[in-house]
Amino acid sequence: MIKCNVTIVGRVFRAPEIKNDREGNPFVTFGVSSELKDNGETRDIDISVACDGEDEEILSLSSGDRVKVKGVLTFRKREDVVFFNLSGSEVKKDVKEKDKIEGTMSFRGTLGGKEIQEKQGKKGAYRVFDAYSAEKIAEDKFAYIWVHFVDFSEERPECLVPKAGINAEGALELTLFNDRLDIGCRVKSLSEWEKQFNNQ
Repeated sequence: MIKCNVTIVGRVFRAPEIKNDREGNPFVTFGVSSELKDNGETRDIDISVACDGEDEEILSLSSGDRVKVKGVLTFRKREDVVFFNLSGSEVKKDVKEKDKIEGTMSFRGTLGGKEIQEKQGKKGAYRVFDAYSAEKIAEDKFAYIWVHFVDFSEERPECLVPKAGINAEGALELTLFNDRLDIGCRVKSLSEWEKQFNNQ
């Protein structure tokens, strides 16, 4: 499970349209593209936004409009592509701010199989590690989204052992390297997650 409470600033690239969920309730869906600049690289991140109801102000948006959207961001992976989906709670148009995707992450998943090493920085010891969240997409088939974590806790959490389940909270970090997008988290809190036997 990966959920992020975020604020996104970008431009509309897909005009709003009304759809209905399985219960017949209406919602508005549209697309926002936000430019990410990192390590001298630039990449547009496309986010599919859905907002409950039939808000007239949202429906008035056009492609190219600059917007700020707040809500809950989730990820879905199909093949090698990670899709960004936002359940929007607030939309503002005609904003002047620069593009951004920022907020906090709540993560539940499984650490990788490597030993987690202590590193030394100017402010003391810290740890860098990776963990994945699994989503069942078909019978006996799962998609795995990996997150890169940096933990500056004063004391090393006992749950940091290979293949352990963890719950983590912290700041969402999106980075680029060789045109590859990495999802990261600067840890604020970390605890053990007692995994169920469901390939998570």
